[in-house]
Amino acid sequence: MSKDLVTLLTPPTEFEANILAIVLRDNGIEAFVFATSTIGIGVNLSAGRFGVPLQVQSEDLERAREVLLENKRHSIDIDWDELESIGEGTGSPYKSGGMPVLAMIAFFCVLIALLSGAIVAVLQLLN
Repeated sequence: MSKDLVTLLTPPTEFEANILAIVLRDNGIEAFVFATSTIGIGVNLSAGRFGVPLQVQSEDLERAREVLLENKRHSIDIDWDELESIGEGTGSPYKSGGMPVLAMIAFFCVLIALLSGAIVAVLQLLN
């Protein structure tokens, strides 16, 4: 079987992802957490990507799901309602949703301002 990394789930914070990685490691499953670019201010700067991916080797995916489901039954430390469902879907939950609407509006405002400035500069040079 392939040893490629696949995303098991995407907790909202790096702290929660690391807690789940520890649970998996305690059960003999190698787990990897890749931090996102929040720059310590809690605002995710990755376009359309939210959360921190928790990844395991593809051959350990089903076992990892079982371990986390078993841990969920016996755990009161993790707010499981905030995490996506572990048992649902087989695709990667860490997918880009495209550029957010506010970012798109800001982009076009900046574009209009730059074009306006360029037109004014050209008109000044022609006079």
